[in-house]
Amino acid sequence: MLRQTTLVLAGLCLLAVTVSCSSSGGGSGQEATAAALAASIDQTATAAAASEVDAGSALLTAEAEATVRSQEAEATQAAQGAEDAEVVAATATAAAPILAELPGYGVDPAQGQLGWIHPPVTLEVEGFMQTDSANKYLATVARDFVISADVTWNTQTGLTGCGFVLRSDGNEEAFNQYLAIATRGGNGSIAFIKQINGGQFNSQLESIAGRDPVFDWQNDGTNRLTVVARGETFTIFTNGTQVQEFTATEFDRGFVAMVALSESGRTVCEFNNAWLWLIE
Repeated sequence: MLRQTTLVLAGLCLLAVTVSCSSSGGGSGQEATAAALAASIDQTATAAAASEVDAGSALLTAEAEATVRSQEAEATQAAQGAEDAEVVAATATAAAPILAELPGYGVDPAQGQLGWIHPPVTLEVEGFMQTDSANKYLATVARDFVISADVTWNTQTGLTGCGFVLRSDGNEEAFNQYLAIATRGGNGSIAFIKQINGGQFNSQLESIAGRDPVFDWQNDGTNRLTVVARGETFTIFTNGTQVQEFTATEFDRGFVAMVALSESGRTVCEFNNAWLWLIE
């Protein structure tokens, strides 16, 4: 374009010279006309050249901005990829001890997947037949599964305890669910409770005293509580030892959570290293 403008300028200048030199009776009027035309042509050519420079600058600026955006996008994608890789690596590291623990519960690590790993949580309730539960991952629905946690308790009555909500329908007005509760009563017991439409139905309390030699029933004691649910069978482990087994036919799937149950007085349950494994 710059070359074309130069050629146009040369042609118009030649035309101006022709007008000023070849017109008969040429006087100051013709010369003035030629001068004005030449000035106009010069301004037009200068403006055109400037316009081309501006257009070229705009194009270069746009290209530079596009390059920067492209580089930023590539850097963001690279950072996201690195972050995703770190998350995958961290998850694999956290899952490794869980995979190693599963065979002790009769579960094949190759047949299932990790549901979640839960951060530490403390539940506190007080009064007659009060409960509180927690789970940051309530969107996870479990059918056959393993749920496990290190449970530290401080309770005031023997039948009060800490444990898990199993296969709940999530209806806070009238729960349909199971509860598996470890209690301090009788030097250690497991309560398996069915709640139907919010009521309590067919509660079973079984002693585990003597079955788990390392079970700590004292206040501020810590035990690892694990429940394996397969179909209608719920197998309870404490500290890696199978201590009880219950059968229930009412609910085949639902939500799971950690729970504190108070018969009376104050109950504090701390859950650490909690995880859910979904059996396929």
